[in-house]
Amino acid sequence: MPGAVIPMKKPRKARRVETMVIDPERALSLLEMNKQNRPLSHPLIARIARQITAGLWRFNGDTIKMGESGDIIDGQHRLWACVEAGQPIETLVVYGVARDAFSTIDTLGKQRSTSDTLHTNGLTRYRVPTSTALSWLIRWQRDRIESWKAPINRVENSDIEAAFVENPGIERAVERVYPVRTVANCGVLAFLYYILTNRDEDLAERFVETLLNPARVALNDPFYVLRTFYMGERDQRRRNPLITIAVSFKAINAAAKKKKVGAFSWKNQGANPEKFPVLDV
Repeated sequence: MPGAVIPMKKPRKARRVETMVIDPERALSLLEMNKQNRPLSHPLIARIARQITAGLWRFNGDTIKMGESGDIIDGQHRLWACVEAGQPIETLVVYGVARDAFSTIDTLGKQRSTSDTLHTNGLTRYRVPTSTALSWLIRWQRDRIESWKAPINRVENSDIEAAFVENPGIERAVERVYPVRTVANCGVLAFLYYILTNRDEDLAERFVETLLNPARVALNDPFYVLRTFYMGERDQRRRNPLITIAVSFKAINAAAKKKKVGAFSWKNQGANPEKFPVLDV
């Protein structure tokens, strides 16, 4: 009946929790006892292994759950990643978890987003555009912009956290472009403004000022033409930010060389695909 109190069962004596540093050899020994588990996701193993080898693995209280029969109820991907990385990890291990508890694991929690990570690092506003700007900054620094959708190039929360610490000026960049967020994606604009500021501050300011108020700017000015592109291609831009960044790089290069232009485009498909533009400032 509604409101009835369900009596709690007494915990079994076999249950216990240990903090362990698991090296690859120990991970393999645990995996050898694993007779019944869900199929492995090799991309997930590779993703975790990259975090370990990059030194981004942190003890965070998550547990590897061992069943009463020795099976791994939860944690086989972390253990295989430990083996693949060839490095030890520190984690909690819980022993004596019932097999029928598997259906309750990872079903109620909300996955933490990159903006959640920024919040825990003290950012109180503009978290979504800041995380977007940092994501594109990381991809650009890694030369992975064109292949940004590939699983191997996924930007992790730990990447965002590290980039936020290393690039304190990103907050100002987001704040500076926020008034023109209706023209183009705020996070992408912040990324462009930030990297341009680090190369040519005057050009960066002209970029934003033209987006804010193009009234006194020549119609063939690269930033005026870029603004026209932003406003006319908003639907396409939402589908593929790669085009926005490529065209923006072209406009920045043209503006730096004081060129006059008529229009911008970038095509990476078809008979004659273009290479992704290099920022030449």
